[in-house]
Amino acid sequence: MRDLYLATMEDKRILVARQDIPSRCRISSNINEFFAEVATDAETALLDTLARRTVADSLTELLRLDGIRTKRLTVAATTRRAKLLANRVKRT
Repeated sequence: MRDLYLATMEDKRILVARQDIPSRCRISSNINEFFAEVATDAETALLDTLARRTVADSLTELLRLDGIRTKRLTVAATTRRAKLLANRVKRT
């Protein structure tokens, strides 16, 4: 998955600092460099995690999550229908 991520994201970073922070103190003068280091650490961790995942494993996980989502939607729809029917019975 790492290679797919890199191919689709091109040179985008996951965390990008704003460049319009005024330098008013030691913190604001160095905050972009500080967060650039944090972003590099986070990107390294992300890429390491993605490198351990295969396309097949990821597809299996996505299908598992979709099954959970579908069941949740089915339960919600059934609950809504039951409430509508109960309200109709009360009115008659």
